[in-house]
Amino acid sequence: MTPTALNKATTILLALACEAASRLGAMGVLILPEGPMNWEAIAALADGNRIMIAEASERHLKAITEAGMIAIEVDEATESAITERITLALIEAVANDQLTAGARVVVAYSGFESETLDSITVVRLGEHLEQLSSRDLRALETSVPFETLKAVVDVAVEIGREGREGKTVGTLIVVGDVRNVLSRTRALGFDPFKGYKRKERNLRDPRVREAIKEIAQMDGGFIVGRDGTVESACRIIDAPNSGLTLPKGLGTRHWAAAAITNVTNALAVVVSQSTGTVRLFQKGEVILRIAPMQHARAMKWQDAETEPGPARLDKTS
Repeated sequence: MTPTALNKATTILLALACEAASRLGAMGVLILPEGPMNWEAIAALADGNRIMIAEASERHLKAITEAGMIAIEVDEATESAITERITLALIEAVANDQLTAGARVVVAYSGFESETLDSITVVRLGEHLEQLSSRDLRALETSVPFETLKAVVDVAVEIGREGREGKTVGTLIVVGDVRNVLSRTRALGFDPFKGYKRKERNLRDPRVREAIKEIAQMDGGFIVGRDGTVESACRIIDAPNSGLTLPKGLGTRHWAAAAITNVTNALAVVVSQSTGTVRLFQKGEVILRIAPMQHARAMKWQDAETEPGPARLDKTS
């Protein structure tokens, strides 16, 4: 397929985006195209700026890279609001270390006409990514109730963002299908939750969440029931990981999460110690990634029945 030539309006818009990125000291320009474009022509407009392009097609991702730009792999475009599409692209870039916390990014996208890049938004990354719509979790087809999954993700994001006592902390939380999960894990030794009544070890209790953040510094993972009760802690996963494939750079916690979700109906939530990124696993695969911004405010959960609010902008056109 012959790439779509850049029309005059798109060319002018991209030139303005690159000029704005240079003037504002932005980390780069993120483009959300509606279809294939002339990647070489876009690269020629960079004027020294980092150009990042969010694309779903493997073929186009390769062409973007060959043109000297940064390819960000995203899912196929849906009917999602543009603010949500921008968020997902930025999360992907942060998770892959293509962007860093606190950076400014100039985003170019089609706001009015599908065939033309006609809008610019300057995003302050920390402000934009601290929001995670509850729609993201409700959309997941799992046997774990939404409120339990939300509570687990909340505590995982806090661990990834805050660490503990000034140190980064990673952890693994397995949720649901408790009987099968326990049969495929073993106790590392001391279990801090053993002996407590069920109501005293539910994740919805702020004291339990604080305890989890403290215990996360120890080896092993947490096992959590569908109702949010912490069934056990400091567990080692014994499930096989043969036949599984994960992206390069993911460590033993991620492999353990993939392994246990591959042989049970549980979900697993992993906090990366190196980056603070939170990943949700199901059936041996990553189904959602959240990149918490360091030193940001607590994540804001938006109601699933409302559209996400607009990002705070420096400039729009």
